[in-house]
Amino acid sequence: MKFSEVVGQQHIRTKLMSMAAAEKVPHALMFLGPEGNGNLAMALATAQYIQCENRTEEDSCGECSSCTKNQKFIHPDVHFTFPVIRLEKKPSPPVSADYIVEWRSALHQNAYLSYNDWMQAIDAENKQGNITAEECRQIIHQLSLKTYESGYKIQIIWLAEYLALTGNILLKSLEEPPPNTIFILLAENSDQILSTILSRVQIIKIGQIDDDDIKLALQQRFEMDDAAAKRIARIADGNFNAALSMADGEENANDKVLRNWFLFCFNLKQKPSSENTKGLVDWIEEFAKTGRENQKIFLKYALFFLRECAMISMMGKSEKLDGEELAFATKFSKLLQTEQLEATSKILNRMYYHIERNANPKILFLSNSFKIASVFRNEEVLVD
Repeated sequence: MKFSEVVGQQHIRTKLMSMAAAEKVPHALMFLGPEGNGNLAMALATAQYIQCENRTEEDSCGECSSCTKNQKFIHPDVHFTFPVIRLEKKPSPPVSADYIVEWRSALHQNAYLSYNDWMQAIDAENKQGNITAEECRQIIHQLSLKTYESGYKIQIIWLAEYLALTGNILLKSLEEPPPNTIFILLAENSDQILSTILSRVQIIKIGQIDDDDIKLALQQRFEMDDAAAKRIARIADGNFNAALSMADGEENANDKVLRNWFLFCFNLKQKPSSENTKGLVDWIEEFAKTGRENQKIFLKYALFFLRECAMISMMGKSEKLDGEELAFATKFSKLLQTEQLEATSKILNRMYYHIERNANPKILFLSNSFKIASVFRNEEVLVD
């Protein structure tokens, strides 16, 4: 991947290219930032730039033998580590090499993929991915070998949080790596990483992607009109992976769908009856037909909407809503206290979690609609 293919983050790109050009890339880097910000894409572009045979101040050439292999994720001096699950027919602990074909396929489709996207790609179902001790020992072995083609061996560790305590195995290698070796660790939450690892890496914080950069990238990739790209960008809230999902889904009508759902919940709050419940059940029956990905997009939109309602409650304005959405959010924010908005957001976050894990949408939305109605009544609700 070339730096020009990374969405936004221009100041980070410039910094990394300057370090590489001056041959001052630290032997252990950590790109730290939220999901969908391009940590992985940035690592791929950095590896390609470092190894490019004809790089310029602007980017890697994209045409030399090294670039060609990097773009196919098959360069022999670039090694990938990522969370995996145990293979049923393999008794030994799983390692990244067991899933390298699936990994390359996933990267070709989307270099901004999330942990849950990856778990779905390898059919993990409800299994938890991790980075095993055996994987760490293989990293040490691979990096002890000479380079095959380029001047540097590069080890990319995606979602370093999943190292857990096994990360202790890598401490010596991170502190004193073999010659011409570069570690690039990617993480979303530093609180879940051993302090002994954090002390051995140079952290580069990469924030959310600007809305304008997401909008431009969507227009270039999907030939999307300005209004639609702008709308998706502001809802994605700096997460390009979320923006890609919305661009592929049915996002445009979600404001109206949300209004209908919250109206049913308000009716349950004000005058619970068999008629109101039947209307909600009918709505859920139709909504369940939209499919899991569109249900996730809808919940993302609902969370975005509640954030903007909270902004209106606290600041008196929203920078991302206009027209009918703004009018509805203004009215909605007057009906609920900030604590109620926060409680509703917690319910929606849990719903998103369960939808990702293939929960039955009819049961999920019905039970949580009653929870939301209780929040609207200002009753304390236990969010499980």
